[in-house]
Amino acid sequence: MELRFIKYSIEELVDDKQFIEWILKGNKDLEWMLFIEENPEFRIKADRAREMILLLHYTNDVLDEEDVLEMWQNIDHFDQLQKQKVRTFKIRKSIYWAASFFLILSFGALSYIYLGGKGSKYQFVSSEIKNQSDEARLVLSNGEEIALRTKNSKISLNSNYELMINNDSIIDLSKLESESAKRAKMNEIVIPYGKRSVLYLADGTKVFLNSGTHLAFPSRFTGEKREVFLEGEAYFEVAKNKIQPFVVNTGELNIKVLGTHFNVSAYVNESSIETILLEGSVAVSKQTAFGLKWKEVILKPYQKASFDKKKNEVTVSEEPGADMYITWTKGWLQFSQESLQFIFLKLERYYNVEIKTSEKFYPSQLISGKLDLKESLDEVMKALADVAKIDYRIRGNAIYIEQN
Repeated sequence: MELRFIKYSIEELVDDKQFIEWILKGNKDLEWMLFIEENPEFRIKADRAREMILLLHYTNDVLDEEDVLEMWQNIDHFDQLQKQKVRTFKIRKSIYWAASFFLILSFGALSYIYLGGKGSKYQFVSSEIKNQSDEARLVLSNGEEIALRTKNSKISLNSNYELMINNDSIIDLSKLESESAKRAKMNEIVIPYGKRSVLYLADGTKVFLNSGTHLAFPSRFTGEKREVFLEGEAYFEVAKNKIQPFVVNTGELNIKVLGTHFNVSAYVNESSIETILLEGSVAVSKQTAFGLKWKEVILKPYQKASFDKKKNEVTVSEEPGADMYITWTKGWLQFSQESLQFIFLKLERYYNVEIKTSEKFYPSQLISGKLDLKESLDEVMKALADVAKIDYRIRGNAIYIEQN
């Protein structure tokens, strides 16, 4: 990183394209982080400039003409209230507000023009997984759909743009690469309820995809970071690469690693996002209120980061039983002092069924145990009924629960 940035003022940083691209797109993220570590006096200016850039970017996205007019009116009203103060101070204040607002508008427009406006949130082909076809499928970057006809599919990518499905069919993605690059499209894998998949990415990273999951990924990682987008649950065994960080985007959170093993549960219809670390370290980042800056927490092995979507808060807890969170990758559901609602939700996704309880049923008890999901649904329910003291009836695709 160039030493000239040390001498930059906050205004110069805000106007520097290289600095802007780091803040908004994460370009050369590792270099910037090392530069700040080596030059701690630069951190304060960088943080202030980051806040302004994110504010400007946010402002550009949300303000319309009426908002702009209202802001100008508020500024004018503020100036009128200051008439009793020293005139020199008032003039300086007015100039400051006008200049700041002009900077917001002009920079917001510029950032939209050459940085793409909306940021890096990915728009999936469809996020309503449960109501789609019962077949898992792969959606290539050109829109072509390929059915994954097995209950547990396996997809492998290599550095030669070759994609293998279930150790059988091979697809050459090189012909799609130039077209997808122009449209900034990725490949997507859709795993409906009742199905699962294992994906081997081109860099050697292994991803287990649970039921009801959607993952977007490139044919090959060519940029300064290895980036994928997730809705649902996945367990990542990330191939180590110190130069090219691996980033999982969930919409509300970014999880960044260099090489590690961790589980992410980020279902759209759940109130929280959970990241469980088993090996290595991960940085979990979220945007603060109004998108002014990113707040980052570092997880150590056997810790869990829980992000409350409503409160926009991340809490970290120790999880000595973290291995239980990934037993689903081996066909087990292991739990310790969990509610029946939690277990019902897991079974609904795994078997693609709907569990219904009577109005008089109050599943307040917490139970511990282990269910073999490789068994039939009836066998699993028998085992659960013995532990939880419940009665059940299976009717087609529905399970009816009553208190024993």
